[in-house]
Amino acid sequence: LTSSSIVGIALLIATPTLIFWGWLSDKIGRKPIILGGMALASLTYYPLYSALGIYADPTNVNYAMSILIVVILVNYVGMTYGPIGAFLAEFFPSRIRYTSVSVPYHIGNGWGGGLVPIVTTSMYLSTGSVGYALIYPIVVPAVMFLIAVFVMPETRKNSIWEEGAIEAARSRA
Repeated sequence: LTSSSIVGIALLIATPTLIFWGWLSDKIGRKPIILGGMALASLTYYPLYSALGIYADPTNVNYAMSILIVVILVNYVGMTYGPIGAFLAEFFPSRIRYTSVSVPYHIGNGWGGGLVPIVTTSMYLSTGSVGYALIYPIVVPAVMFLIAVFVMPETRKNSIWEEGAIEAARSRA
């Protein structure tokens, strides 16, 4: 197996978690699931990537553990991406929803997520330290978590059809 195979198998196993986390967010709310994913990622990226460095060592790969670690990491993605579609639809009024969702979402993913590979690789190559390389992907979700705790409203009960429901939720945040 190659690293691509490990990731592919993990994606096949873990992709259904997006559906699970979306469903659970319908039951208990978007905010706890999304914030839980950010918190877990921030708290466990270092040990998970350190373990992946051990288990995915090309001289002695432990495929089962490598796949399990990637499944956990994809599960964190599911905790954000599962509820995010409903959250964004419930957060913005329908008259501005497309632009309000599309522009910041794509800028955030493009710049925030798109920079992760080059930043982490550059930091690792300049220092040789996995810990130093993980500063960006650990600190960004940690900071976003702290901000979201205070400013992110719960949108689960908002009607996507009623304009006033969204403004009311924002005032409760």
